[in-house]
Amino acid sequence: MKTLIRGGYLIPLQNGSAHIVSDGGLVIEGDRIAACGSRAALGEHAATADRIIEAAGHAILPGFVNTHTHLAGALTKAITEDVPTYGGPFRIALGMHENVIRKQDVLLPGMVHGVEMLKTGTTTINECWWHQPQSARIIERVGLRGVVAAEIREVDSSTIGFGRLERNWDERLVQEGLDEAQDLFENWQGRAGGRITCRVAPDGPDRLRPETLGMLGDLARKHGVGLHAHLCSVPGEAEFMQAMWGKRSVPLLRELGLLSEKFIGAHCVFMDDDDIAIMAETGACMSHTAYLVGKRGYYPPMDRIYPSGMGVSLGTDWLSNDMFQVMRSAIVIPRALFRDVGIRGAADVLRMATIDGARCLGLDHDIGSLVEGKKANVILVDLRKSWLQPLRTENLVANLVYNANGGDVTHVFVDGELLVEDGRLTRFDEQALFAEAQAVAEDVWGRAKYLFEREGMV
Repeated sequence: MKTLIRGGYLIPLQNGSAHIVSDGGLVIEGDRIAACGSRAALGEHAATADRIIEAAGHAILPGFVNTHTHLAGALTKAITEDVPTYGGPFRIALGMHENVIRKQDVLLPGMVHGVEMLKTGTTTINECWWHQPQSARIIERVGLRGVVAAEIREVDSSTIGFGRLERNWDERLVQEGLDEAQDLFENWQGRAGGRITCRVAPDGPDRLRPETLGMLGDLARKHGVGLHAHLCSVPGEAEFMQAMWGKRSVPLLRELGLLSEKFIGAHCVFMDDDDIAIMAETGACMSHTAYLVGKRGYYPPMDRIYPSGMGVSLGTDWLSNDMFQVMRSAIVIPRALFRDVGIRGAADVLRMATIDGARCLGLDHDIGSLVEGKKANVILVDLRKSWLQPLRTENLVANLVYNANGGDVTHVFVDGELLVEDGRLTRFDEQALFAEAQAVAEDVWGRAKYLFEREGMV
């Protein structure tokens, strides 16, 4: 199948440049980009194309790379954002996932979360949580490219609480996670035409003993894959680590040999200068969940992280998966917090959402920019909206980042397959999925009623 996309504002982000080709486009053959450039340069392909998409009035971009996701989070969408009690969002969400949500509950709502990601322009996700063979099935069915990891924990995370130093270590949970990881490596690594790959995911340094963390590092090295973990993510983590193991999370991970360019740490909110320096020195990357952490009322020290040279990508976590929201949050929140308008701009965060995310996943040779030979992970964004008009080409990137929304995405290709066309899914009936997922969610919420009552949210 050969597709010619022409006449749009092409933003290839080649070498990270935000250069715009005003009357541009690209050619997709099979699963890769065959040519990229101006309409004139692509003219010869019109006669041999099986499909031509006229992209006038659209931006043509690389698909977003979302480096921290939990597909099962669909079951807690809009449930935890306004919980009034301190730590309540975690008690409800983690209480549900630990004690109420079953493996069979994850598939349909998780597909809705996956559809949200796809339709808002994300083409690649870095996914971890429990029941991960279900997440792999979701990625396969929705059509995303996904890096999947079984999140391995050693404690019931709903019992931790902010500032609590006690842990009831449970080796059974570790074995369950290892069994899931083995399932993924045996049955999902390289599946779906190579769209699905695997990592190892220690839940977080405060939820595993050092010997278990070290063992998971060995497991990742055995399989030649990277690591994906929550890091410096919640209040009380640093205090627990210092009291229990005599050092903070980041120095411990370095000591155990877990930090390298193959490591992605999510959130990185409660980092000090030594943590930041170690992350930069080891080449470890951060998934900056700029929108999610803002909702929680705390934020990473980006005024120190950016100058350090630490690799920074963007992630949604769960609940809200529109990367346009995340990009904007990565600009406006730190500008307000640190009183520095120059801390990051539109081109910076667009790179973080695309090529920098690909680089943190070690996939920048294949995705993250629109370059001949790379995988055809491409999105089109409709600029013919009142909130994007009038349009000045020189400021197009700023206009997109500050004013566009996921709902403006009209077309999405993943590995050359057109999965969203004119805003509609091509693989299955979205509304039918919503109805089935709603029934599952209502059953879960009914069984979780006691959690809402405990937090005064009846």
